[in-house]
Amino acid sequence: CQMRLIMNMLMNKRRAFLFQGVGAQYQDLLDRFDEVQLHSLQRYCSIVYEEIGVDLYGYLIKHQDIECDRMFYDWIAIYTCDYIIYQQFIDSGIRPAAMLGYSMGLITAMACGKSISFANGLRMLQTIYEYPKDGSDSYGMGVIVGQTYKEVYQLIVDCKAENEVFIASENNDTCLVVSGIKDSIHQVLKRAEEDGAIKASLINTPYAFHSPYAARGMNMFVDLVETISINEAEVPILSVFTQTFIQSASDLKNELIKNMASPMNWNASILKLGESGIDSFVEVSLDDSLTKISRIINLDNEFLTYKKFLRLEK
Repeated sequence: CQMRLIMNMLMNKRRAFLFQGVGAQYQDLLDRFDEVQLHSLQRYCSIVYEEIGVDLYGYLIKHQDIECDRMFYDWIAIYTCDYIIYQQFIDSGIRPAAMLGYSMGLITAMACGKSISFANGLRMLQTIYEYPKDGSDSYGMGVIVGQTYKEVYQLIVDCKAENEVFIASENNDTCLVVSGIKDSIHQVLKRAEEDGAIKASLINTPYAFHSPYAARGMNMFVDLVETISINEAEVPILSVFTQTFIQSASDLKNELIKNMASPMNWNASILKLGESGIDSFVEVSLDDSLTKISRIINLDNEFLTYKKFLRLEK
């Protein structure tokens, strides 16, 4: 009875659903899916294979060796699994008042909000992955924990890297992502460690997303966005760039294009949701990476992770 009461309370709250970007690995987390979700996963894996030729089922379930880039398979795994998790929340009566996507989590949010089809979301991720690879080893991203925006920017200045390293995301007051030329990022990360950062490490990516470098070779993605069908979203999406609610097809198209090379402000976005009367959040993922960076923004906010949701349902 107590659990039923808690679930009823969850259903009645105004919540924002959070969708993570790339970087997670789900292979060892699939034990959080029951038989129904695993059946759904198998069905969506068939769609993935039909649409973009990726054997996601073999990669996730059978742990088959693959010759292709595991990073791309992980991208598709995150998108597909999170799409299934979203539906489970909806089926349980927990619905979003707003959505917020971290980087490529915007694509998942749009697919879940029915503004794009599941298949077109796959095509977007594939097109992003197929960014020109010439010189891609020159680019990279990194994360710095334990220093403020002002301190990280000063590190960049001290390394004389203002034209090569950019702050890609302000996750919270003391967690920032940098993006740009890999060698210069190395220098900034090293300097951050010397200055006492809690963490300063490279992110496993050959791209420089959310920096001006990501604008190079973006034509294919822009062409795809202009070609595919994009509809008004069922649920408003808060822009991580302007902190405004968007829902129309034209605004969502612009947001997708901005999402490649523009710097994000996750910190300001969570605060904006609070100002809008939303202080409860659901992380739509198999892990809790967004909860970890978001809960310290406002300690009064409530977060529901998928793992916690499964405990409440039992």
